[in-house]
Amino acid sequence: MISASAVVTAAKWPYRAPCAALSLWLAGALAALTGLLLATYGVIADVDSALDHRKLRLPVDALAIVGAWAYVIHVLISFIKINRAARRRRERHVALLELFARPTLHLAAVVLPSRHPVAYSVPGPHGGHAVVSEAVLTNFSREEVESVLAHEEAHLRQRHHLFTQLVDALGSALPKRHFAVRFAERFSGLIEMRADCASRHKCGRHAAASALARMVPDSSDEPASGCPVAARRRHLLFNDRCCNSLTSSAVYIVACSLAAAPVVLTAAGLLAAACNWICR
Repeated sequence: MISASAVVTAAKWPYRAPCAALSLWLAGALAALTGLLLATYGVIADVDSALDHRKLRLPVDALAIVGAWAYVIHVLISFIKINRAARRRRERHVALLELFARPTLHLAAVVLPSRHPVAYSVPGPHGGHAVVSEAVLTNFSREEVESVLAHEEAHLRQRHHLFTQLVDALGSALPKRHFAVRFAERFSGLIEMRADCASRHKCGRHAAASALARMVPDSSDEPASGCPVAARRRHLLFNDRCCNSLTSSAVYIVACSLAAAPVVLTAAGLLAAACNWICR
């Protein structure tokens, strides 16, 4: 998991294959959790033999497993706290939207009275809703408005807020060093690019890139989302489909192999043990 996080954070290819990069990180997290479960079961099931033949190694294994589970529990508790805090903030924000915003009949969104282009999504128990400002409806073309809404609907439909909360929980259990902050920013940027892919699929790449350029001014530095706008627009304009390059295919293969590795290795070990028992 740490290796996958380091690759996603330090490498530049995730900007060319955001969906594949997210899949690689999720595969690393799944492999780490699966490996921890299998290691815990192996120590518990083989504790009698370990006491007889590996008395010095057993405390080290047990300490490593206990430390790993302590980290997992810490992350889980942090995730629950972050999720509850975010839910309270959303409830207060929804109350404010009911006072100042207005629903629209022809759009699946709530319109906010503002002269600045604003668009975001508010998750909720019934799927949530997208919020756009009047400036977007007034100044943007129809295709650009549809692209903006498709982007926000992708965030809601794919539950991206849960992924960002999980990353925040993982970061809260680590020292506040540059790597943890950098990874959270990069992950948020890849989430935005994943929503860009959904927008492009529905409205076309040119409309999605144009809407993005008008919503977020480009800059040479990385913004708070962790992904330069130029990289997002480049990915929209120069790729007919999301993650259809050879790099993406290779990353998907690595992600599948990484997710299946603990189970395959455990099955190979069990098969070898069964063969030894049969041949005795």
